[in-house]
Amino acid sequence: MKCTGFCAALLLCLCIIMSGCVQITINAPGFSGPVTPAASPSSQDVMKDDEPEPSVTAVTEKAPAGASGNPLFIVPYGDVSRVGHRTFTFNYAPQSGQQEYTLRIPVNMSVYYGARQMKIDLPASSMNPAEIRQYIDTFESDPAMEELYSGVLSQLRNARYKNGGYLSDDEYFELIVAFVQQIPYVENPSPKRKYPVEVIYDKAGDSDEKSLLLVNLLAREGYDVSLMVFEDLGYETTGIRVVEEVPDSSLKVFSDGKKDYVFVDAGVPRFIGSTPEVFQTADDPGIYPVGSGTKSYRPINYVWKIVADLNHLKKLGKIDKTTVINPWDKFGTCLWIKNSKLLQNTTCYCCDM
Repeated sequence: MKCTGFCAALLLCLCIIMSGCVQITINAPGFSGPVTPAASPSSQDVMKDDEPEPSVTAVTEKAPAGASGNPLFIVPYGDVSRVGHRTFTFNYAPQSGQQEYTLRIPVNMSVYYGARQMKIDLPASSMNPAEIRQYIDTFESDPAMEELYSGVLSQLRNARYKNGGYLSDDEYFELIVAFVQQIPYVENPSPKRKYPVEVIYDKAGDSDEKSLLLVNLLAREGYDVSLMVFEDLGYETTGIRVVEEVPDSSLKVFSDGKKDYVFVDAGVPRFIGSTPEVFQTADDPGIYPVGSGTKSYRPINYVWKIVADLNHLKKLGKIDKTTVINPWDKFGTCLWIKNSKLLQNTTCYCCDM
């Protein structure tokens, strides 16, 4: 039987496809245009610390809201076995004395690239609790983020037992805060909030972004924490519950009517509860609990004495912005205030300790 021209053409196409000469393109989720599949690196292909990342096209459109008010979760992009590492060195001084800590944190690159595709903005109004709750849940409940939180906390738990020592719950809380505070602060002019996985891999974040990292780490370690949203300032920060009464306004207490919280600045090193002046006069924040932890911060009155003495020293002109104070070392700071005798013959709380 003779083969027609159509039959011959059909046979030719089949031969070309079967021989592998034709490469098919697919569209990756969230990316416009065709993307040619690249060979996936093996599970042994691990990125070194500070290795430049491969180029990935960013998505510029805002991610749609989750259906029926549900949070929108990351869709990992790329090889899920590809891992990068980031190393952080920071200082913290428990009662036993100042120590330097080093953490090496693994980052799943597919989650990092997936997070970069997202565009999650802080809701315009803290008067809409449902919107704020959805915003918080986007970062708190995303299953793709659990690997990152587990990796960071594994390193922090090891640090808790460094050199055979042991940090109390309050010291461990301070250790976690010191770690996040000492991640470099970089202002983000975009309304898009970085995910915690981006803060870790980029080794940078602003106050809002670092607060999202801090509050989720603390919640997973059983601390009673909240995200406090200052609508008039367009700012969010972490709050830790306190149960002891704070003597005066040297440390400001924020309440949701049931529990009291103090300000924890994730952006830069600052004593627990020490509130920047702009927040002293701001409208009361919306307080949104994160997690179901029960552990409060107990030595708040010890910190109050330090902050009260430092405020007194500033009013007397004894210290200024050039004076080196290490907020991650409350014991050392109180001892310095006492030994300096700068508050001799006047009110000095640390002098009596």
